Amino acid sequence: MRIQQTINSKFAIRNSKFMFTSRNIHFAVLGIILGATSGYILAFYQVQSTMAPPEVNASSRMPQNHPEVSNEQMTALFKQALEKNPNQPELMTRYANFLFELEKYSEAVDWFQKVLALEPNNLNVRTDMATALWITGQREKAMDEYRKALAADPKHMPTLHKLFVLVLDGDHDTKAAADILKKMEEIDPKYSDLPALKKRLADESGKAVR
Repeated sequence: MRIQQTINSKFAIRNSKFMFTSRNIHFAVLGIILGATSGYILAFYQVQSTMAPPEVNASSRMPQNHPEVSNEQMTALFKQALEKNPNQPELMTRYANFLFELEKYSEAVDWFQKVLALEPNNLNVRTDMATALWITGQREKAMDEYRKALAADPKHMPTLHKLFVLVLDGDHDTKAAADILKKMEEIDPKYSDLPALKKRLADESGKAVR
């Protein structure tokens, strides 16, 4: 089967406020293997393989007996890979997400922009870049990017979801958040995060009337 192991979950942001939309990109062609034979290996290649992926530690999501890899080491590995694959959008997106997790938001924006130069219609990346812009205080630029994403696809749930969170948690605007949530429910009443978003809205509305 095609090897599609992604970088371990250390890089997958779980913060509900800034949930990535593009972090789940799988390398369908560009595979990532983290091995532990004589140290750690980050191999990027374009192959078919019948090998089964290595056993993964349930707690760390790393291959069994894999040594710890520091952020500095991962940064060096990313840079090395990017030198060899300077125009690989999937790899560039992974690096941007990695920088986001390290709270290097301005650098993440730079890399998201590089991805968009190659894939201007990648709405997930545009949304993630908008979130990074918002965090750095560039709210007008962020809103402009959100608008671009929704202009391309008014039903793009990741963008609507992110807007809901920012409007509710950032501006505490329960009315605007309710309008966004209503639209999301109309688009997809079975959207898995609706119950949690409704609870957040109810909690924030309760604070407003106290």
